[in-house]
This record gives sequence, C-alpha cells and structure tokens, in this order.
Amino acid sequence: MSTLISLALFLVMMALGLHPPTVKVGLLIRRPVWLLRVLVTTCIGIPIAALLLLRTPLGQGLSPSMATALMLMAICPSAPLISLKSRLVAGNAGLAARLQLWSACAAILSVPIWVNQLPIDVGETLWSISGRDVAAQVLCVQVFPLLAGMSLRRWCSTWAERWNPVVQKTASILLLMLLAVVLVTALPKVSLTLIADLRGAFLMLLLTLIALLLGYGIASDDQAEKSTIPLVMAMRNPGLALLLVQQMAPEASELKAAIVGYVMMTVIGMTPFLRWRQRLADPAHDVSK
Repeated sequence: MSTLISLALFLVMMALGLHPPTVKVGLLIRRPVWLLRVLVTTCIGIPIAALLLLRTPLGQGLSPSMATALMLMAICPSAPLISLKSRLVAGNAGLAARLQLWSACAAILSVPIWVNQLPIDVGETLWSISGRDVAAQVLCVQVFPLLAGMSLRRWCSTWAERWNPVVQKTASILLLMLLAVVLVTALPKVSLTLIADLRGAFLMLLLTLIALLLGYGIASDDQAEKSTIPLVMAMRNPGLALLLVQQMAPEASELKAAIVGYVMMTVIGMTPFLRWRQRLADPAHDVSK
C-alpha cells in the first residue's frame, strides 16, 4: 500500500510538472504579498480553523479517528487534482498549478510542524514520526517529482511532449488503483464511521465550506481566480494523508476510513460551488436574469 501511494503521488506530481505550459514562478514573485496570504491561509489558516472546530461543542467528544482525520486532512495542502477541477469551472489551471507548486514547497515546513501538534491537539497517540521524516516524505512525493517534470519540460521539451501523455495516463491509472484499494478496504467502514459520528461528518463538511469562503475572499476580482483559489483552499491531499498514516500506523483502518469520509464530504461541499461557477462560466449564462 505504501509503495502504491508513493508511486501514484510521484507520477501525478511529475505529470503536473510535465504538463504545458511550463510552470512560471515570475507571476507569483511579482505578487509576493498575495502569494504569502494564500500560503498562510492554506497551510496555517485551514488547520487553525480545524482546531477551532474541534474545540466547539460539536467537536467535543468526537472519536479519535474522526478528529485526527479532520486535522490530518486540514494540514495536507496541494491536492493533485486541483488543476483538473479548475478547468471544469473555467478557472485558471495555470495559476492552480503554480499555487500547487508553492503549496507543496510550503508543506515541507508546515506539515511536520502540525504533525508534531497532533498528539496534543487531537489526543491521538500514533504520531511518533519525527518532523524531519515527515518533511522528507513531503519532499520526495510532492516537490521532487514536480520539479523533475518542470525540468524535463524546460530542458527536454521534445521528450516531454512525447511522453507526457504516457506519464499522465499511468499516473491516472495508479491514482484510480489507489482509490479503488482504499475504497475496497475502507468503504465498509466509511458509511458506518460517518453514520456513527454525524457530528464529525458535519464538521468535515463545514471545514470544506470555510475553506471555500476563505479562498473566495482572498481571490481578486478576476472571475477565473474566484473559481481557482477556493478550490486550492478546499481540496486537501488525501494521498499525502494516507501516506503519513500508512507510514506511522498501517493498521489504523478506522482512521483511513475517516480520511475517505472526509473526501466524500469535500465532494458534497464543493458540488454547489462547482455548479455555480460553471453556470457563471457558461457563455449562454445571462447574469441579468
């Protein structure tokens, strides 16, 4: 399982780097304050929102698996499918890819810090991995493959053009295999986990909505950005979360089920937003009606 998760994440991130156009950091460097605001919100603001939710009356008494899954997903930014979702709502896929790169880099620092807080803030005792090991995991499965894809796109463009479709298809197949394996092993517990702890499921949905609102508030008046930034905030990285669990507690099936449950609640929470942005992006849509 650990090998499949690592390989799937590696190829997905490499495919993102290979995908044209080449990720340019110049635009974001020209907007450093805005970039910092986005990174602080996605890497710090969302986890803080999760902590505050866990301290509300609704968050008191949650099962350790549900509470840990909520917090773990909150600290894992840079979801592999942000660019695809951005295209579906006529967002800025290039901006999504660039933010994914910066978020992946920022996660090298933010994820280890938050993981070290999990035993205190969530009450779970399985987090015995060191911050350095977590940073190495993030670096290996997110940043290195993304930079490798970008380098190949820049310096070996002919090779990248030829093999990019193959890498993308392979990455998609492995990602589907990973989801299938997780679903087969965890799905029987997902519904039971969500039903048994409806408050936890509601908090997962609420955190998704909070992330969408934060992203919408941070975005400029550009409509493509209004569609893209909320997705960057709301879509967390279940692959990275599952990898961390697999490395630290491979037998924690209830926690894996809760992570799958978070993904389900994210889909539910994002659906109205996606439909709204798709309607706005439709050329036939008349805002005066």
